Amino acid sequence: MEEPVSLTALDGFFSGPDDLPIEFAFFYERLPAVDVLAEALARTLPAFTRLRAGVPLLDIPGAELPSEDKVSRAVLFDSVRPGTGAPQCRLKISRFAAGGGCLGASMSHGLGDGASLVGFLSAWARTVRGHHPPVAPAVSEPSLPPLVSLDKSLPLEAQLRRAGFELRGPTSPRAREDYRWDIRRFPREEVDAMLRDARVSRPQVTAGDVLAALLWRHYRQPERKARAEPELSTVFDFRRVPGLLPASYFGNAGLPLRVPLSREEAATLPVPALAARIRARLQAASAEDFLRCHALLEEVQRTWGLEGVDQLGFSTEGHGLLVNNISRFDLSLLDFGTGAPHAFDVLTPIPRVCFILTRGDSLEAHTSLPGC
Repeated sequence: MEEPVSLTALDGFFSGPDDLPIEFAFFYERLPAVDVLAEALARTLPAFTRLRAGVPLLDIPGAELPSEDKVSRAVLFDSVRPGTGAPQCRLKISRFAAGGGCLGASMSHGLGDGASLVGFLSAWARTVRGHHPPVAPAVSEPSLPPLVSLDKSLPLEAQLRRAGFELRGPTSPRAREDYRWDIRRFPREEVDAMLRDARVSRPQVTAGDVLAALLWRHYRQPERKARAEPELSTVFDFRRVPGLLPASYFGNAGLPLRVPLSREEAATLPVPALAARIRARLQAASAEDFLRCHALLEEVQRTWGLEGVDQLGFSTEGHGLLVNNISRFDLSLLDFGTGAPHAFDVLTPIPRVCFILTRGDSLEAHTSLPGC
């Protein structure tokens, strides 16, 4: 019998009873035969010890192409359900009767983040294309650097809030149907015009920063408390910090960076200046940010137990916005020898989280909001 996967408090934050799995859908003109995919999958899995319970692969011929709304597209997954035990990663190939197909990948967020899932799928695709499968790591679990010391002069809840988290109280299981998706498309010309204005003060500003500022302006709601600070956070993948995590790291490394804003700045900063502020926070990201988040979550688990970790959420959930720019995913990495995917979608709703995706010559913002 396989030993259960050992999860840190960092993993536990993403795998509570109300957390839906990460689910990505990749659409292809054609995909290899299932026996080719299954054989390569079996040779790839030993390198991913967190997936040691196995990864089922369903292959559905003659499937019906679902409509583009995200609830209908749930049929593209063999979905992992919170609390159902192993296996916590499942794959489904839908071969549409009208032509083309979809790879739907569903994985518990407790095992790892979207970058980990895409890294696994990319390794599988390389094996299908004839490359040697990846080598199993020397250790069976992701290794995290030592924790940093916390500021004992501040209450734990205040430190959590500064890091982009907050205690939200007991939660109940949620479903896709509890949320609605607001999808907005921005032509490149429109984004480029805003980008030119923002780069006057900070040349490193990106299109993602501009859209994050614009979308936060659109979705922001008044602060709930008289002294509450504005909540704008952006997801940063801490794999980008040199030397922080090993190359083989498979786990959660995408965490919120809270952009400091006063109430006056939140009300008056124009979009270009707000985008520059977001870029400045991203450029200042350091190993210290990651280690502090990790230490805070471990302290929550030590102080309040697993129930405390389950009651943590992003501080943006009430009235802010957390932006995750996944438009940088290189879809060519997911070529199984029959061509890269021509489209990509993310299906997991997370309260007041916006995913930025590339759509041809446009960028799309997919924002998950509580249902009316």
